[in-house]
Amino acid sequence: MEQERQSVQFTHPFDPYFYRSLNHLQGKNVAIQTVRNPIQGILKTITPDHVVLEVSGVNFYIRNQMIVWVTRAK
Repeated sequence: MEQERQSVQFTHPFDPYFYRSLNHLQGKNVAIQTVRNPIQGILKTITPDHVVLEVSGVNFYIRNQMIVWVTRAK
């Protein structure tokens, strides 16, 4: 008996407007409010599903789904 192959596809929500807006903040000091707490640092990397925020030399990987808002910080 032949086994049927099943295909698995992973999907995640992608917001192109949010992605483009974040690109303007790359390399800048930002504050990000997550669903748990705020965090402030340099926005190093932006991808369709997460951002990398550098805080005191440590990289934090934050899923876009966990972000409530982002603003430029002083």
